[in-house]
Amino acid sequence: MKVLGIDPGIERMGWGVVQKTSTGFARLDSGVFKTPKTLPQEKRLAAIYHFLNKLLIRTKPDIVGIERLFFAANAKTAITVGEARGVILLAAAEYGATIKEFTPLQVKMTVCGDGRADKKRVAAMLRYSIALPNRALLDDETDALAIALTTLVHKEISS
Repeated sequence: MKVLGIDPGIERMGWGVVQKTSTGFARLDSGVFKTPKTLPQEKRLAAIYHFLNKLLIRTKPDIVGIERLFFAANAKTAITVGEARGVILLAAAEYGATIKEFTPLQVKMTVCGDGRADKKRVAAMLRYSIALPNRALLDDETDALAIALTTLVHKEISS
């Protein structure tokens, strides 16, 4: 079972591919896709869509896990992230993957056992479940890997 986890965003979209193995979970690939602020919003959304289409074809996930937007103090940010989520959901649906959505609270509970865990703690706990690269990871990439792991764990529980 292979999962593509996505942390949606217009400026930076984190992504991570995790697979269930006989010994646990393995990170297959991950990164952050960035769009320049100088591009109009519709071009940024199109860039996300095209990148994700290529990523889906290359990585061939069975499931796409995506963070569900649950609250935003800034309405403009919430709308923009919502638009990016729409593009991501469209690409995943067109690809034919099963789509699972999780709130940040669900991800933190799954990875850390504490829904109030901060990003540093999530990253630290993630290292216990998945071998991460020996380079600095942006929060978006770590979040995407945590979403992928959460998707796999929830799949295991429901199976």
